[in-house]
Amino acid sequence: MTFLKPESIQSVAIIGAGSVGAGWAALMLARGKHVYAYDPGPDAPARADALIASAWPSLIELGLTREAHYPVGSLTFCPSIAQAVAKADLVQENAPEHPLEKQRIIAEIDAAAAPDTIILSSTGGIPPSELQAACRHPERLIVFHPFNPTHLIPLVEVVPGAATLEAVTEWAIQFARHLGKHPIRLRAEMVGHMTNRLQFALVREAVRCLLEGVASPADIDAAVRYGLAPRWMLMGGLMTLHLAGGPGGMKGILEHAGKAIEEWWNPGEQLHLTGDIREKLVLAGKDLSGICTMDDLMHWRDQQLVPLLTLQSKADLARPCSKEGVAP
Repeated sequence: MTFLKPESIQSVAIIGAGSVGAGWAALMLARGKHVYAYDPGPDAPARADALIASAWPSLIELGLTREAHYPVGSLTFCPSIAQAVAKADLVQENAPEHPLEKQRIIAEIDAAAAPDTIILSSTGGIPPSELQAACRHPERLIVFHPFNPTHLIPLVEVVPGAATLEAVTEWAIQFARHLGKHPIRLRAEMVGHMTNRLQFALVREAVRCLLEGVASPADIDAAVRYGLAPRWMLMGGLMTLHLAGGPGGMKGILEHAGKAIEEWWNPGEQLHLTGDIREKLVLAGKDLSGICTMDDLMHWRDQQLVPLLTLQSKADLARPCSKEGVAP
């Protein structure tokens, strides 16, 4: 089976135009694609228009487009999944994170798409083989998992299922790079994929600190922002641990603090999102927002991410002992 080259993709069907789907739409439009969108929400077109317009200045600043305004004529909302898919060279699925609903929608996409049309799923945690079970052509479906805000954060997890063709996996990696993303390939399927597992291990402990009254919501987040995040812009947890050992590296830190580290990373009792915990988290969110609206905070996030991502790219290019100046 042959597929269009990533750079030859002219049109993309975006199925589901919420925050993730609209972010994908903004990026696809910035890269010169025509977007055929489907979303059953009655206000979906207006909501998507507002999200894309809000995202556009950041895409300009990152150099992903030279257009002063997003090309409204290149975004078409379709009345059905089948009509959106039939017009597109590629499908990007962004349905809600409910396995049965997602399977139903992917089955509808699979039935409408030509056999050589690749289907990318934005699922944040459903294993691709589970989604492939609903397909007549499972070999062309692969998880292509972005991170919010979709149009800005570079990472994409590329996760093949049991039936995914190797050519599709390689294609997805190349397409991510064509979009200006940094793809990582997962070698095994797991619920939550990998990055969400890493992320929510930290979130779990943040929630535990909140419930145990260790610190305020603002101070819990400050511990990440001012203690962990600056290093994590340059390196991940494993490299951070390796450098913590000084000249001895990983071996040195494990000899020096291995027993303490083992105590630190073993969590307490398992947490469940009971009604009481949900209520406390909602209050924490209100505390963190203060007088700001969600629109204010999302605009601030997107605006401030651009210079941080630019610095990260410069740091990657300056890193010693890496292939062609690119961090592994």
